[in-house]
Amino acid sequence: MLGAPLSMGAGAGLTSFLGQSLTGIAQEAIDIPILNDDARGHKILVLIQLDGGNDGLNTVVPWGNRRYYQARRSIAIKETDAIKLEGIKDNQGLGLHPELNYFSELFKQGKLAVINNVGYANPNRSHFRSGAIWESAMENASWMNEDQLRAQTGWLGRYFDQCCAGEGNLAGVYHGKNPLSMRGESFRGTSVADLENDPFGYMKLRNDLMSDPVFRKLQNPASGGEPESKLKFVRDVSKDTLSASDKMRKFLADVKQRGNGFPQTGLGKQLGLISQFISQGASTRVYIARIGGFDTHSKQLAGHAARMKEINDAVQAFMSQIDVIGVEKNVAVMTFSEFGRQLKENGTQGTDHGAAAPMFLIGGGVKGGIYGNAPKLKGDMVADFGGLVHEIDFRSVYRSVLEQYLGVSSSGIISDVFAPMKLYT
Repeated sequence: MLGAPLSMGAGAGLTSFLGQSLTGIAQEAIDIPILNDDARGHKILVLIQLDGGNDGLNTVVPWGNRRYYQARRSIAIKETDAIKLEGIKDNQGLGLHPELNYFSELFKQGKLAVINNVGYANPNRSHFRSGAIWESAMENASWMNEDQLRAQTGWLGRYFDQCCAGEGNLAGVYHGKNPLSMRGESFRGTSVADLENDPFGYMKLRNDLMSDPVFRKLQNPASGGEPESKLKFVRDVSKDTLSASDKMRKFLADVKQRGNGFPQTGLGKQLGLISQFISQGASTRVYIARIGGFDTHSKQLAGHAARMKEINDAVQAFMSQIDVIGVEKNVAVMTFSEFGRQLKENGTQGTDHGAAAPMFLIGGGVKGGIYGNAPKLKGDMVADFGGLVHEIDFRSVYRSVLEQYLGVSSSGIISDVFAPMKLYT
């Protein structure tokens, strides 16, 4: 990072070094996302991304529709196994996958919104392109090719740019690959892996600094050659840098060692870490957790059931912890996938790439219930390739979350072509 070591006589070089190498790090030190009790009052959105295209019909089961059973002779969820969504005027013959028992409890408590038939016009069945459409959320995204989509900003990135100025990339924390959704003009989000391996990007800087003889000499208050104010700046930033990186490394190590009582599954570990950030007063506004295994082209029943159980158990542990912390109204969970599956099972006891599917919203003061109609599974509600036609555009859901939950204007983030829904009390 520093290149050749600086000489003590290189006053101009040192000034440049201060300006270019440390000023940004000093700003990042302000944005350390833990142990900040004042941050516990802000709204937090936790997204759970279901990678691979989740089968919505076996997640929210249309047990009251005979066409579902006619189309899925071997992989349909039996009516007797589905957890029926009751306690409302018209449950529309819908139920939850039998492994989603905690989601059923949330529904009874009015804390789960089930949003049916969510998708977009002109659906694409490529994992990568459809995922980019969901992540960019641009009005004309479905008409762009993948290269054009990848050149866009994401809907969360636009939110960060517009509403989180000065908060740094720690406004958004993600697991896995860098998501388009968090890409803004000024924001990129922060990887959990980066925080684990190189907290705040400081470890490389730390090694570079400590190997430079000029920097080592500047740690001595008696150093000469530069005004004391600049020397003090270097020493203070260095101290904050090393302290912050050590603090985060210890925090993450403690979380791993304790396990936090969360399921030791991929999603359980991710939500366990997120819960610890929240409990410590993290400044982070949005988290993205990911779970794969939803590209169920063959032998779907067992694999999909395992993914449903993993989600159910991890979310139950997470929401229980959020309740203990006392911030349930300030934490919302939203699930999404790049597309659903086709109505008919294929020849290998699985389903192929579809289109519309349900989304879940939990917590944050959500107005629980069923939104949209039960899938009709006939006529013009089934596309020619077998996927379900959308009734609700996903950008209407995003806009609702921004305006009603996060409490910000969606102008410049989501097009006003997509009308918001009334999802929050």
